[in-house]
Amino acid sequence: MAEKKTTQSAKSKSAAGQKKSSGGSSAAKTRAKKPTAKQLEEMEQARFRERRRFWSFIMFFYGIFELIVTFVKGDGLWNALYDLNRGLLGASVFVFGIFIIYLALTIASEKSRSAVISRAVQGLVMIFLLSGAAQIFFGRPIEGASFWLKLRGLYLDGVTLHGGGLAGAVFGWTLLALFRKTGAAIIIVLLIVLFALLLSDITLPQLLRAFSRPFVGGAKAIAEDRAERAAEDYYDARDIPAEPARRADTPQPAESRAERRAREKKKRRVDIAKIHKMQMEKLREEELAAEGKAEQFGSVPEEPAHADDLPPWEEAPEQPAPAEEPAKKPDGKKKSKNAARAEQVAEEKQKLAEQIKLDELIRKAAGEPQRPPKITIEPSGQTAVFADEKSGKPVYIAPPVEILKEAKRTCSEEEVQREIQEKSSKLVETLETFGVKTRIIGIHRGPAVTRYELQPAAGVKVKQVTSLADDIALNLAADSVRIEAPIPGKPAIGIEIPNIHRDSVSMRELIDSEDYRRAKGKLSFAVGKDIEGNIVIGNIASMPHMLIAGTTGSGKSVFTNSIILNILFHASPDEVRLILIDPKKVEFPMYNGIPHLLIPVVTEPLKAAGALGWAVNEMMRRYKLFEANGTKNIEDYNEMVDEMLASDPECERTKLPQIVIVVDEFADLMLAAKNEVEESVMRLAQLARAAGMHMLIATQSPRVDVLTGLIKANIPSRTALMVSNNTDSRVILDEVGAEKLLGRGDMLYKPVGFPKPMRIQSGFASTAEIREVVNFLKTEHGSDYNQEIIHEVEQNMPKPKNEEDAEISINPDDDLVNQAITIIVETGNASTAFLQRKLKLGFPRAARIMDDIEAMGIIGPQEGAKPRKILLTKEEWYERQGRS
Repeated sequence: MAEKKTTQSAKSKSAAGQKKSSGGSSAAKTRAKKPTAKQLEEMEQARFRERRRFWSFIMFFYGIFELIVTFVKGDGLWNALYDLNRGLLGASVFVFGIFIIYLALTIASEKSRSAVISRAVQGLVMIFLLSGAAQIFFGRPIEGASFWLKLRGLYLDGVTLHGGGLAGAVFGWTLLALFRKTGAAIIIVLLIVLFALLLSDITLPQLLRAFSRPFVGGAKAIAEDRAERAAEDYYDARDIPAEPARRADTPQPAESRAERRAREKKKRRVDIAKIHKMQMEKLREEELAAEGKAEQFGSVPEEPAHADDLPPWEEAPEQPAPAEEPAKKPDGKKKSKNAARAEQVAEEKQKLAEQIKLDELIRKAAGEPQRPPKITIEPSGQTAVFADEKSGKPVYIAPPVEILKEAKRTCSEEEVQREIQEKSSKLVETLETFGVKTRIIGIHRGPAVTRYELQPAAGVKVKQVTSLADDIALNLAADSVRIEAPIPGKPAIGIEIPNIHRDSVSMRELIDSEDYRRAKGKLSFAVGKDIEGNIVIGNIASMPHMLIAGTTGSGKSVFTNSIILNILFHASPDEVRLILIDPKKVEFPMYNGIPHLLIPVVTEPLKAAGALGWAVNEMMRRYKLFEANGTKNIEDYNEMVDEMLASDPECERTKLPQIVIVVDEFADLMLAAKNEVEESVMRLAQLARAAGMHMLIATQSPRVDVLTGLIKANIPSRTALMVSNNTDSRVILDEVGAEKLLGRGDMLYKPVGFPKPMRIQSGFASTAEIREVVNFLKTEHGSDYNQEIIHEVEQNMPKPKNEEDAEISINPDDDLVNQAITIIVETGNASTAFLQRKLKLGFPRAARIMDDIEAMGIIGPQEGAKPRKILLTKEEWYERQGRS
């Protein structure tokens, strides 16, 4: 029994212990679920934000409701609300709805509760002040009535908007009773201004600065005017020569002084900004001295002003010897403050100077003339004489420049200045974000791009700037950015950024310019405008040949046409003759019929090869002529002919014209007759300069198989328009850069002797303008083709490949050639080793078969390790076999 009781007591204790432990765990769980103080605070803030959001919407729509009730009159209860609003608030009822909306926005802006209450109280006081003002200025006096009748009168006046309503009694009646109408009006206006400032969060210093700004601007204008007048007086005093005294009765022109000032203004450029800067610094120093702060700068000695830094009308003051004073021990804390203040002033001065200089550069770049001064030319009724009238030949009448159209500027000077200002500041900021500190020392705006000349800070490598071209283009949202580092002849880096507003360059402004008229040589031509807006003149005779390359849409054909137009305006047919080759058949045929053409425009590739062959023969004929007459070049020979004609007018000798050969698409000629064309071009490029013969070769495919190394070596002058990649740029220019051009006439011009290419915007002449020039020349002169040259060109034409194939003698019994051709056209593999394996031949026999197949024009020549090109398709070969 004892053991049983003991067992039961143990069980009861264990059960009690289990209950206690379970009770403790549940209490612990309850304690763990209780939120913390931070969570309670976040919950309270969430509820507060929700209440704020709710009341902001309520107040906002209540304000809209008040505005509608104020302006819209209705019937029934709506009319009662309409009259109630006006009777309570009077004339201030129009701003009550706006105040409610303002209060709703204040509640939604998550400001503190005290700030919202403060704004609400200030706004209500403002409403009562406006009602009081309406009562003071527009209310009608109510005399001899009881208090309640007066309130009724105020209510009715408010309904008709003849006072401030019942709210106007708070301040209106009180101020009128105490100060009468004049004093009440002044006080109510001051109170309205005060509460308006409180509601707008304007501080007292901001208010004072706002009031003082017109006076400061006037003081600056007066200082600038004084500086300008002082500068003019100084130059007037300097430039007046010493003259004997005039007699009193000697008449003097009334406008002599004004004319002299106008003349002197053209000769001088007074730096008003510098003078104004020095005067502002002087005023600042005087202010510091007046405030007793000048002694703070005693520990920072300043250098005396140099005589060159002073205005021209002030003499350099003599520096008095410093008086000996007992040395004072400066306070260290005061000295550090003074040094910091001096550094701050120096930095401000430097920033001011840089900003003034940058503004001047921007104004100068935006105001640079984009057109040359207009020059009057001969009217179309007069003749421009290009030939000797005694020779009996018809006089050449050049086309009038009025045929060409003038260019129109696409934007104003203010827009240009704003664009340059934004891009210059953004450019410097962009470089600073990458740790490159620079400053702008020059800005030059061209027709298509603007060049910003930057001077890097000490320790900045040029590579750090050039590697950021893509980042600059990204930050400035530019199509492309070209960096010229360094600029030849300047310690600066040029960053060329496209203009938002591009200016077109017309052929008229190039041809109708003084630079073009002063150009010597009949082969001079206006290339276009450079990046500074200056007209660039080239001379084909000094090049003496030029390669032109650019993709479709780059302006290659437009530039080629501009050169031809320059020749037509500048030279007669007796001085310059043209041979135009256009395999595309779309660009040059419009020139057919002009007197400058030796033969009609050549459009067939084989005929073009014949024309180049005639040019080689003509070159050799001229050299034999020079040898026989003891002259060195065409200039010496023509001078000799002039002397002979002067001594004997009946002499049969004639002057040799210069010949310009223009090829629009050179790649097509190389595909049709590569050997003949390359050989002729090589000989002309090497020897034709002295004979007065020049080539302009244009292509849209500047590949190494088109412009071979021998051609490039003998044609040093290059012009690159926009190309597709940097490889093509290296082919045409031997350097990268053309792939970043903008197209539409934007080009890099590199004539012989230029170390670096020059960026130029070429002139543009529309097809209609070219047709008008051609029609004028056809009407005045007509064509002057040389039939002998046309016949010789046809004789020099290479035979087509199919005719050459028929003339090639092949042993008909040797079927190995036919088998080899069949294998090549079917497999697409044209190699000697492949034929050895397929036909089981030795190498010499397989090589001879390959040579025969190449002679037949079925495969191309061997190009190093590259596979031969197969020029005949399988269908064409089987068709040829069927015919045979």
